Amino acid sequence: MTVEKPALTPEVCYSAETLRRFLFLSRSLTDDTISADLNSIPTVKESKILGSGSSWTKPEREKIGSRRRACKDFVYSSVFESWKVRDEILDYCNKVAYERKSEISAIAAKKPKVDPRLDPYEARDLPTYTKEEEILSWVASERGVEDIVRDRSWSIICERCLDIGTDSASGATPVVGDNGSGWRPAFQTWKNSKLH
Repeated sequence: MTVEKPALTPEVCYSAETLRRFLFLSRSLTDDTISADLNSIPTVKESKILGSGSSWTKPEREKIGSRRRACKDFVYSSVFESWKVRDEILDYCNKVAYERKSEISAIAAKKPKVDPRLDPYEARDLPTYTKEEEILSWVASERGVEDIVRDRSWSIICERCLDIGTDSASGATPVVGDNGSGWRPAFQTWKNSKLH
């Protein structure tokens, strides 16, 4: 089950409730259920019971390969896709807030400076970017949540999809199951592969 991505408009970023609800539901349906979803894919630990790779029969090797493919497919099509959508939302709202702050700063710079002793109420007419600061604050907060959730999800993926191997298309280091480098390089490699 997936949650439909809300239409991204600046107004949606200013009333963040819809986006925050989407982020929460997306995490609930992807990252919070990752253990249950990966339970349906036998772990490589189970396959190690078969013995060393050289003693495996052809059907056993095919079975191991299909497990690895199933794990990779799940991570790429479900987990990484969900993460990408959530990143797009956070990036968009961050961009909206920074652009609006720049516009407000440019407007304020054009206004003549008045000595507050001459007109103490002049400051009330200057544009402020309190709302933009709120957007930047909740985006930063949600990015922190994303990091925590992704670290947890990645450790589960590494445990269940251990020794998944390299990305055969690029010959890169292990994309899934590389517990040493964390989720960022694997996710970035996947995103780069989607651009080509």
